[in-house]
Amino acid sequence: MRVNTLGAGVILAAAVLLTGCSAGSTTEPSTSPDSAASSAPSEAAEAPSSDCPELAEGETIEGSVLGACITASLDGIAGYAATTSVMGIESTAKYNPAEKAIETSSDLGSLIVIGSDAWVKSGSGEWQVADVNSSDPIVAGLSAGAETASTTDPMSVAAALSGEFTVTGTGERLGKPVYLVSGTVEQQGVSVDAVFELTADYENLATTTSAAVGEQSVEVSVVVTEWDVKQDIVAPL
Repeated sequence: MRVNTLGAGVILAAAVLLTGCSAGSTTEPSTSPDSAASSAPSEAAEAPSSDCPELAEGETIEGSVLGACITASLDGIAGYAATTSVMGIESTAKYNPAEKAIETSSDLGSLIVIGSDAWVKSGSGEWQVADVNSSDPIVAGLSAGAETASTTDPMSVAAALSGEFTVTGTGERLGKPVYLVSGTVEQQGVSVDAVFELTADYENLATTTSAAVGEQSVEVSVVVTEWDVKQDIVAPL
């Protein structure tokens, strides 16, 4: 059980980073009003002003180009908030790029990273300085995730995308039309099925991922609830 809970802690910590960079799964987006794929993005939606290709159904895009365009959309944003689901564990996440700050919170545990400093707590515990050697597997897992998060940002992870992606449909997030961009990513020898929900400017407003790791199926979904909004993240100690 220690391995599974520790791994869950790491994934919880990483989930907020995946919002701006990582891929999604073959799972279709929710049919809620927030994500109904009932119509194509408005013709009034402008393509990105950079060299990023215009998104349209049926078009393909190389992963390296896709990663660079998502990276460009993150440049200069005030921050974002999102809800995540990792193997059925629900959590909320916030990201403040100016302060290099990340916060995630769930029933399993929570973490805060500000620059090189990190704090974690299990669901029923108190805040403490991150400790990867903790005897509590949740604290150890969250601490390991916090350690990774403190040296990683969405821009660098997005830049590592490869392979070919295809625009397979359309939908809506946060009142904005989005394109569903699907593909498969190879990460550390594991094939990850992926779907991004991108605006015409490559703002990544939702992702889902699914992969088989050993005998376990790992599914992660991230849905942005606030985009380009400053997030207040405060040290707990």
